[in-house]
Amino acid sequence: MRVLLVCLALCACAEKSPPEKVRPGATIDAEMHFARGTALASQGRHTEAIDAYQQAAALAPGSAKIHYNLGNAYVRQLNYPRAIAAYQRVLALDSTHVSARHNLAAMYVKQLNYAQAIDEHRRVLSLDPGHLTTYYDLGYIYFLRGEYGEVETLLQAGLDRDSTNASFYRLLGRTRLKGLDFERAAAALTCAVALDSTDGAAYVDLAQVELKRREYSAAERAARRAIALDSLSKEAYFALANALKRLGRREESTQVLAQFRALDQQLDKIDDQLRMLGNAPDDHEARAQLGLLYTEQGRLAEAAEAYRLAVRLAPDSLRYRNNLGNLYLRLGQFAEAVAEYRAALAVDREYAKAHYNLAQAYLRLQRFDEALASLREAHKRTPADVEVNYFLGLLYAREGDFARAAEVLATAVAGRPEFLDARQKLAIAYLKAGDVEKSKQELATIKKMKEEREANE
Repeated sequence: MRVLLVCLALCACAEKSPPEKVRPGATIDAEMHFARGTALASQGRHTEAIDAYQQAAALAPGSAKIHYNLGNAYVRQLNYPRAIAAYQRVLALDSTHVSARHNLAAMYVKQLNYAQAIDEHRRVLSLDPGHLTTYYDLGYIYFLRGEYGEVETLLQAGLDRDSTNASFYRLLGRTRLKGLDFERAAAALTCAVALDSTDGAAYVDLAQVELKRREYSAAERAARRAIALDSLSKEAYFALANALKRLGRREESTQVLAQFRALDQQLDKIDDQLRMLGNAPDDHEARAQLGLLYTEQGRLAEAAEAYRLAVRLAPDSLRYRNNLGNLYLRLGQFAEAVAEYRAALAVDREYAKAHYNLAQAYLRLQRFDEALASLREAHKRTPADVEVNYFLGLLYAREGDFARAAEVLATAVAGRPEFLDARQKLAIAYLKAGDVEKSKQELATIKKMKEEREANE
């Protein structure tokens, strides 16, 4: 289901506040903090952006643009009460600020306060009759309320201003589907995808309409296109499974339905966390759980932001900091990873995972001496850990200390006998250390294991 549009443009706004006595340079400093905030927000780092905006607002409390961007950052954090307060502050400074009023309406929708949202959207249109997204968003509220006549009226008003707006046609198609007018729904949705061939949700709606029209091949094509555009669209998998079933391809339908069910479970868990955070934005465990769910879906930037706020809310959590560091590693942000692992170790020096992960970050930064020191600390605490011994062996070998390398690599192999790369490195270490017989034995073992694998393939 399409969420209501929230305009998050980082635009300047008129400022209507009485002159205040400010210290010399405060305005320039506020602009510097504001610029830093917009840069962080553009990277999806809204937790840090909020810090910057708050510093800017303290120096320039009468700046509407600062409070507006602060509200936008709170929206990204799902902190709707604070977003509402920020937008209301903007409107106290400038009652004609269209974007703040539009976003405030969207926040009221999040709180299911439709009457107040409608009132704010109507004010937007009175200020700016050409504000296209408001025609859509206001129409969508009426769609949720089942007032389809109002939807048609608003969408037609929008189309009169922009006949190439694909979102209007899409909502028009959904409205007609609700009214069981399948032919006109198909026509509207066909226009939507013709105008925007990258909107996966419109293809889902089209697939659902084609199912109602019993055009099952067309439904299959639309559903497959939706999945190609958005592999996480559970509705697309469900429509595809239904189309395949109607086409008599039951085995394929069963497979697709299994994909739908797995994805549905994942997305339901995410929705549960989002609902929880909408009501309790400072619930750090819900933030962390959301980060974990995003990580499982490969949405690493979103996961990192969820963990950044979890860490802010619970700075002494070793798990949060370690997981955030791991995400930074996967995102290639190695210096940030180092900072998180160090912060975890400042809380608990005995946290072996953080020592090992810190070594991994140092390795990616090619800071080999520090990586070796961290691995030694990890080894003190988990002397039998396969990965710790393996990487420790690589670094000892890099230093030319092949006897030590062989010792720890042998421990790694003992813990995981099928670890062929560790065995190969161990054979080399034995050879370099002068133990030719052990090297030969290891090579013979490797050869035998490879032959057995090939025979079983």
